[in-house]
Amino acid sequence: MFKYLVNTKGNQVLGPGLFMAGVILLCLCLGMTISIYPYAPLLVIASFFLFILAFTHSDWAMGLLIIAMLLSPELDLGGFSKQQDITIRIEDLLIVFFLLGWLARIAVSKGLTFIRHMPVNRFILFYCIVFTIATLKGMIIGNVTPIKGLFFVFKYIEYFIVFYLSSSIIQNERQFRNFLKIFLIVFVIVDIYAFFQIGHVERVSAPFQHGGGEPNTLGGYQVLMLGVLLGILTQADLRQWKWPLMLLAVFTLVPFAHTLSRASYGAIMAMYVTLIFFSKFFTKTLLVAILTLFVILFLAFKPDYVMERLVSAVTPEYQENIPTVKVLGVSLGASPSARINDWIELFQQWTRQPFLGYGLTGTRFVDGQFIKVLVETGLVGLFAFVLLLMVIFRQVLKIYKTAKNPLYKGVAVGFLAAHVGMIFHAVSANTFIIIRIMEPYWFLAGMVMVIPYLEKAIIVTAPSKDPEEQKSYLRNAQFLLNSNKNLGQGIG
Repeated sequence: MFKYLVNTKGNQVLGPGLFMAGVILLCLCLGMTISIYPYAPLLVIASFFLFILAFTHSDWAMGLLIIAMLLSPELDLGGFSKQQDITIRIEDLLIVFFLLGWLARIAVSKGLTFIRHMPVNRFILFYCIVFTIATLKGMIIGNVTPIKGLFFVFKYIEYFIVFYLSSSIIQNERQFRNFLKIFLIVFVIVDIYAFFQIGHVERVSAPFQHGGGEPNTLGGYQVLMLGVLLGILTQADLRQWKWPLMLLAVFTLVPFAHTLSRASYGAIMAMYVTLIFFSKFFTKTLLVAILTLFVILFLAFKPDYVMERLVSAVTPEYQENIPTVKVLGVSLGASPSARINDWIELFQQWTRQPFLGYGLTGTRFVDGQFIKVLVETGLVGLFAFVLLLMVIFRQVLKIYKTAKNPLYKGVAVGFLAAHVGMIFHAVSANTFIIIRIMEPYWFLAGMVMVIPYLEKAIIVTAPSKDPEEQKSYLRNAQFLLNSNKNLGQGIG
């Protein structure tokens, strides 16, 4: 056994005594961990296999991660105290061990890198530094519970790990297509699951949602995937897959309507208008015609459940401790009034710590990404966050305009439209920290950002398809062969 504890020159690294002490300490730690967390042995074994999977078959690993993003349950690992439980999702484990496995693969392989050179890198780093410093400050002054703050910092960073895993593992168009197919398959499963909830619950939601489901989360995810799907339909040559994907887009609208999520209704309109704006003239005309037809049908049938939800936003309803808010002379319903009152209260709280805020989880919960970022990370954090969103928009637009492959163009413009939809969704929801929206979002962002590398690789390696260039190549090759033959005869 001890032969593994020597270096290549045969010098001993660990003595038997120190090694045995380490083994005993490890056993004690494992025993204590198992007594606190019964799932620990299973997690250790699973982690080992996940690491090996990422090291040997990174494509399979990332495909599994895409599936787990929407179709994985939560694990309750107990808590540090009676008041604070720790709950993790399956994909949290996948991300950590896939990261370690992929980094190990990079270490022993040539030509691989974890962070490609991309314009968005410095802005991601800037935002990470700001919210980390803000949270550390909150811990020092007592606004943030250390364990809770650290978990949320890691969760934010985890989204960017997904982004860099996606952008570094994808090396060719085959991988790009395969990951896209898995995304669409998962999208179909989630839509079917939500569809069969209709009539059994008031508002449909995604599978394995904690606390009875979050319809707003499902709506945001559907806007994201619909944007990518419609982008592909408007740009790519799909042949036999065109009609199935069109049917999928139409079918999605049924469970989407039953989310009764006003934030998602506004987001899908913003997404669709963005897609119209950046499409070519013929596609633009077709999309406008479809939108017009949809509006006519909606006004003709006026689904009761959707109309009631929309009207309730501007129907005053008395609820204790919720003052009614008026906007442009219109009295809002209880839910919008409560949200706006929360924004006003938190804005007043922000003025006491305006630059770096209170830190992640340093204030009470509020629906609204931008006010949340402002209060938790201050003006500096809001500036970093908005700047990151702007850079993503600008870079994706540039990729869409310069991409040659129709599939790449479709995914790029679809993600661009979805990105705008997410921004609108985030006005009244914490969209950019919702796991089931942000993990697919950042994975797709990585796929889009790597498109220039994929096209550059094709330009460098692909042979010319121009017939004239091929004929010229053959003539030059024949000339060289004849010259070689004559030179050999002359020497002989």
